[in-house]
Formats: sequence, C-alpha cells, structure tokens
Amino acid sequence: MVIAGFEPLDVMQAILMLVRQVNDGRAEIENEFTRAVSREGNARAQTVTAQVLEVRDTFEWRGLGEVPLSALRIRSAYALFDAEQRFDLNYRAVSDHKQCECGAILRGVKNPVDCKLFGTVCTPDNPMGSCMVSSEGSCAAHYSYGRFRDIPVVAA
Repeated sequence: MVIAGFEPLDVMQAILMLVRQVNDGRAEIENEFTRAVSREGNARAQTVTAQVLEVRDTFEWRGLGEVPLSALRIRSAYALFDAEQRFDLNYRAVSDHKQCECGAILRGVKNPVDCKLFGTVCTPDNPMGSCMVSSEGSCAAHYSYGRFRDIPVVAA
C-alpha cells in the first residue's frame, strides 16, 4: 500500500512505488505523500481525538461480530454531543442473510463472487449483507467495478 496525494505526479510516483514493491517481493505500507503526511501523523488531531474520544471495550461490527477494543465512543465529559446518549439510541444487531459470506469476504478469506447470493439475490438495490449495503462495501464495489474481470475470455 502506498499513501499518496491526488496530484498526477503523486499518483504516478505511488504507482512506481507499488511496482517496485511487487518486483522486490515486498508487501509494505509506504508514504509517498511526505509533504503532507508524516510518519508520526497529525499530533494536534491525535491530542483532540484522545481528549474527546475513548476506546470502547467491545463493538459489534456487522459481518464480523464482536471485536474487542475496535471502536471509539465519545467521553462522558462530551455527552452533550453524543447522539447515542442524547437521543437514547439503543443498538439493535442486524443480521446478514444466512447464506451471505460477508464475514469471510471482510476477513479476506473469500471473494465476493464466492458468495452464492452475489449479483443475483444480493445487489446494491437489494443488499442481503453488510458488504453490499453502501457503495464503499467490498461486494458493492466489485459489483459496480470488478465484475468484468470475472467473465472468462473466449478466444475467437
């Protein structure tokens, strides 16, 4: 992975860095965007984040289940700004379809096309699992942009 800016030269440099990783047999995170992103990150933002937010003991991620210490919540000192408390929101788990392979897809064990529901019953207009719910979901993205790679090429 390469962190890069959006300018054409940033994108081209990032591609070169990725090609070098592949050619060298490396799989690393590199920072091409050093003029804006330092290794230490944004210290001021980190300080404000730590002041306002704290780590939750556990959180249920749709498709993955309960993952300890994997999410943040607003500290009690800022409860006035916490929608969960202010509007008395109670979490209700939403299960994926029984045949949905979202958990395995999110863990990288399976690909979207490995799911029996993908592209037939489960589409962006009729999502059966968390991976298809939003346009950023792995199944929704593959449905919109990657399906052409799944079609076998037949020589004429």
